[in-house]
Amino acid sequence: MKNYTITIDILEAVYDFYPGLSTEDATQIADCIMNKWDYTGEYNKISDDITWYADSLDIKLEGKDGVEEEVDNIYELNTPFSPLFP
Repeated sequence: MKNYTITIDILEAVYDFYPGLSTEDATQIADCIMNKWDYTGEYNKISDDITWYADSLDIKLEGKDGVEEEVDNIYELNTPFSPLFP
């Protein structure tokens, strides 16, 4: 099965941009980046890409987000299989 994981080595990226940094300085910078990283931007980009590619591939996303419309103030899961009710 194909792996769909994106991995970035932050320390390596620091060295890619500034290869002249000392190991101590590069490590300190990489630690700060890692500790303050916010994944929101990446997830928003993935969400936008899903919509764009699905549209370009004529794949319908409506009703496939896992949540049905609200019924009596209750949201129901909209999945093809429920482990509780096969």
